[in-house]
Amino acid sequence: MKKYYFVGIGGSGMNPLAQIFRQRGNWVGGSDRSFDRGTNAALFEKLQGLGIFLFPQDGSGITADLDTLVVSTAIEAQNRELEQARSFSIPVMHRADLLAQLFNSGYGIAIAGTSGKTTVTGMTASVLDVAGKDPTVINGGIIRQYESPARIGNAKGGTSDIVLIETDESDGSIVKFQPRIGVITNISKDHKELGELRQLFQAFAGNTADTLIVNGDDREIRALGISNAITFGMESSRGIAVERVQHSAHGTIFEMQGNLFHLSAPGLHNVYNAVAAIAVGLVMGLPVKAIQEGISSFAGIRRRLDIISREHGITVIDDFAHNPDKIASSIAALRSMGERLIVIFQPHGYGPTRFLLSELAASFSASLKSSDLLFLLPIYDAGGTADRSISSSDLAQKIRGPKTNCAIDRKEVIEQVTGIVTAGDVIAVMGARDDTLSEFARDIADRIGLSTETNKIR
Repeated sequence: MKKYYFVGIGGSGMNPLAQIFRQRGNWVGGSDRSFDRGTNAALFEKLQGLGIFLFPQDGSGITADLDTLVVSTAIEAQNRELEQARSFSIPVMHRADLLAQLFNSGYGIAIAGTSGKTTVTGMTASVLDVAGKDPTVINGGIIRQYESPARIGNAKGGTSDIVLIETDESDGSIVKFQPRIGVITNISKDHKELGELRQLFQAFAGNTADTLIVNGDDREIRALGISNAITFGMESSRGIAVERVQHSAHGTIFEMQGNLFHLSAPGLHNVYNAVAAIAVGLVMGLPVKAIQEGISSFAGIRRRLDIISREHGITVIDDFAHNPDKIASSIAALRSMGERLIVIFQPHGYGPTRFLLSELAASFSASLKSSDLLFLLPIYDAGGTADRSISSSDLAQKIRGPKTNCAIDRKEVIEQVTGIVTAGDVIAVMGARDDTLSEFARDIADRIGLSTETNKIR
């Protein structure tokens, strides 16, 4: 048994890895700023329920007998626990290196891409589970099928040698993985400029040992000039082509290679996600019936177009969309759910907002109509040494089309929304990194219910 300590254990890339190493019989502990603040309590309670020890992020949890201190890119060089570990000569390992060590020693399936990779990982896990392959799964989001009162749902230890992961290009760690099967869903500016992203995905493609599966309809992927990949898409020239897509209130039905597939998740972007997962199953030679069942039984990813409430003709949605492409795809899917969209967006950090300011404004301007409403919350502040010289008002000034409001806080948004919402509206709370947004979406749904019952809605 080894002793691993995760600094920032609550992070979406950290806690699933911690779960797997605990499940494999190791001592696992960690700290997190959110734990110190008393936020995201449900996550930390589940981690403790799995036998993971949590400590304040003040250095008190660092002891000389630790084998490895695990950090992510988000951990500053002057972090007190990191300094304490160095004083004890404890080896420090980046999260991605530990994940690569685990991944590269098994039959690795890596899902990559700017958008959709979390959902594709969940869909692929569903397909593999139905086929009886029992993979180890490490994902950046919560897979509904894996979630329970005791389990977080973003990690699963398996009995086979298959290791299925979502890979991350944001910190460049995608180049560390050597998958047997690799998938690239799409490429667009997010975290890094396109030139750097092209190099990273090109390296990922080169590191894929057996089969590379790519979205042939994506312009940036085509520009990479990869000649030995299996392509999928809506065009008949693709190696795996989608035919006859039919959307309805009950989901989507589409045809591939003469076989029908049913998908509950809404939106054309989720058809692309499903096809990527189907392609993995076909490459692995899984029975088509198992692949069909895996796709149809996929229960979704938490905070990906999650329906919080459908009452009084009003739909409330909780969604992770935070970059320009994800926002556009989510809004396109929401458009079929109601007559008017009321979007509440919380930018997910000062650096990302500054980096994508023009693209975010363009996405909202193109996707929302003049009859829609957009509320911008203050930028999510995760702490640390960020440059805070930008605000949501800088984004608002660049948006054209929908009526845009910069809110002081969530209370103001709730008061305004409950005063204007009416039957046929779709309210969507969007943003990443902050799990309290889900609670906020539920608060909105609760207030709307109360307002409706007392006839406050016009």
